[in-house]
Amino acid sequence: MSKIIRNKISLNIVLVLVLFSGADLVNALSLTQSIDKTEMAFEDSAKFEITVEWPGPQFAYRFINPLNPYFDRLKIGRFSSSITSTGKGQDEYTTKKFSYILLPTSGGLGKIDPITISYITWPDSVSGELVTEPVSISIAEQKVRAKSTRLPFWIPIAGGILLLGSGAAIYAARSRAAKRRPAAKSPSELALEELSKLKSEAGGDLKKFQTGLYNILMKFLKLKYGLNLAGQSEDKMFELLSGTSLLEPRQKNIVGWLKQAEQDKFRPIEASPGETVRLETELRRFLETLK
Repeated sequence: MSKIIRNKISLNIVLVLVLFSGADLVNALSLTQSIDKTEMAFEDSAKFEITVEWPGPQFAYRFINPLNPYFDRLKIGRFSSSITSTGKGQDEYTTKKFSYILLPTSGGLGKIDPITISYITWPDSVSGELVTEPVSISIAEQKVRAKSTRLPFWIPIAGGILLLGSGAAIYAARSRAAKRRPAAKSPSELALEELSKLKSEAGGDLKKFQTGLYNILMKFLKLKYGLNLAGQSEDKMFELLSGTSLLEPRQKNIVGWLKQAEQDKFRPIEASPGETVRLETELRRFLETLK
């Protein structure tokens, strides 16, 4: 009998330790960020890194949404993420990193807006968010190479030949100008126009907005990449998108928007104030970077 009592007491102590360990994990996350330079040439690149650390195993936290950073005067050249652990048992410590190689798109003050990192703890499924600080980086203007004023020896010869055909060239140019039509809009420009119209028509009706968002994304992917993702599983969507020039974070954005829109179209939902505005802003920023 005394042995059974001792076993029950030991089991209760283990359960208490697990519960207290779970409670400690809720507030154990730490967030740091770094950028390897604050000034850069237009032809250079910068490394921006976000590090999340916590005491415990890798599965203690699950990061539920892909990061959706917004950059001004910068674009993503390469993205990678990693997770590592050191130690064992109570001494285990985990580090997760998100790394971006950023390239300038224009000179001036480049900006990285605050990035929200959403997570859920295990095993108690407590959700939370971490938010990075805004970052600025000074970008030099693009250098313009000076052109040589020295004429190659063959220029006068070529000039004489060109003069003989100048009349025909001018006539052909004027004919083309007369027949020229307005330049066709890109898939991104068409999607942005449809998004503005949808925002005006849907207002705060999230179900109506999600239906329109789904159709806009499907049409954009068809025009831009020749893809039809309608009715595809999540894994199949990622497989098809991996064959495009889209980086992995943007692939995750597209799949996330489509799957959420599919769910919201066919179920009763109660939207929080400003939800349609948030979704419209996210999609608009995404499309503007792909012009």
